Amino acid sequence: LSSMASRTEPDRPALVQLKPFLQPFPYGRNGQQSWAAQYALATPSLKAEVEKDGGIKDSQPYGEIWLGSTHQNGPCFVEGKSQSLKELIQLDPEYYLGPKLLADEQMSSQYKNNLPYLFKVLSFDKPLPLQCHPDKKLGAKLMEEEKRRQGKNEDFVDTNAKPEVGIALSPFTAFVGFRPLDQLAAILRGTPELQELFKDETLQSFYSVADNSSASDAEAKAALRTLFYEAVNASGAKVKSIVPKLRERIAHMGADAVFGAANAFTAKGEANASGESEAEAMARAFEISVTTYGEEDVGTITALTLMNVLRMRAGEGAWIQADDLHAYVEGDIIECMANSDNMVAHGLGTEEQGGISTFVEMLTYRHLPADQLLVSHEDKWSKGQQGLTRLYHVPIAEFDLLRVSLPTSRDEKLSALDGPLCLVVTEGSVDVSVAGEGESLKLARGQAAFVRAGVDVSFVNAGSEAAEVWGAFYQ
Repeated sequence: LSSMASRTEPDRPALVQLKPFLQPFPYGRNGQQSWAAQYALATPSLKAEVEKDGGIKDSQPYGEIWLGSTHQNGPCFVEGKSQSLKELIQLDPEYYLGPKLLADEQMSSQYKNNLPYLFKVLSFDKPLPLQCHPDKKLGAKLMEEEKRRQGKNEDFVDTNAKPEVGIALSPFTAFVGFRPLDQLAAILRGTPELQELFKDETLQSFYSVADNSSASDAEAKAALRTLFYEAVNASGAKVKSIVPKLRERIAHMGADAVFGAANAFTAKGEANASGESEAEAMARAFEISVTTYGEEDVGTITALTLMNVLRMRAGEGAWIQADDLHAYVEGDIIECMANSDNMVAHGLGTEEQGGISTFVEMLTYRHLPADQLLVSHEDKWSKGQQGLTRLYHVPIAEFDLLRVSLPTSRDEKLSALDGPLCLVVTEGSVDVSVAGEGESLKLARGQAAFVRAGVDVSFVNAGSEAAEVWGAFYQ
């Protein structure tokens, strides 16, 4: 009885507004063009901190804002308090995280009375590094090696895996995964400049596998690994000998003439939301990357040559496994991942992080068509009682995502979730309340909140225009 009574006291709230953590990463949009910066100004205590530091600066990029985070690299706090979200949860883990999460052996051993996910908004007009995120085993190894090498951890600060989902809030372009071998072979054969990145014998060996319909998956991945090894190890001088020629030919002949072989593979629907041809998308992503990072950057030519280019509309997104190659190019997105901040990267503005040999060895070398990389969703999810909630199915245990779309004067009631919910309002203003707790918040665009496990949550459009809420949760 005493435990239950304590849970009704003010220090055991079921619903709290969060103070997010602003990350001024260099790939972000500058100043208040960045949604991350706009969202930072929406929360009073964070706005006060930003203004004390001179305000949002027009020339400063703001790449990310962490909205549901207990990670040491960017913790959220309870708005108006010195209490972190992690400290709040650890006051009573069963109350906040729910018995199902605590009974899950994988979750309880890996995250130890903590959120199993990290929930963010990214806002960027420059490509993120060419990167992948290690699985749990490799993450632990890299963390140990870094600590032994330099006496402390800077790049590798946890041992968790980091699969992730990125979902578009505005048009979103990304390099994700390796192309299927037949697509890659056609593009290489049709683009002499890209062939220069590789040894002749490497190309011929790759073509023999790509042209062999009975080649095994292991043979295909080995062929991709060799291509990636040569590309990512190319010297700056070699890359610079290729890039200007390619830019000049695109300028004179047009993207469809230069990358015409790719147009046979232009994805339909969600993976080609921009309406561009595949060649046009390749040329645009290439030019953004070169303009940002220069003609010697190995990541630019590697991504262009080997990877799928996805173009997604608002509400569409990509699923990235641990050890999958990716590089987001431009957009404003919801991003959620398992609760980790580890990255191995090289190129697209990043010096080698984690070691090139590690980078080459760790990749999955999955080679799927673009439309098979998209995260699936279910409209009118059954837990949304008014039919206004979309569920995004994420094929890992740590989290799923939801979107609540509220037309004017509409409301939605979300039946109790098994685990904790972190949410953000991305459009309009919304009254959020939890059933039976007598707690409510009015949240405007850019404001975030945390809801404990096991309570019904109501969302009411509190403005004169349509409103939208995104959330990450465990179930």
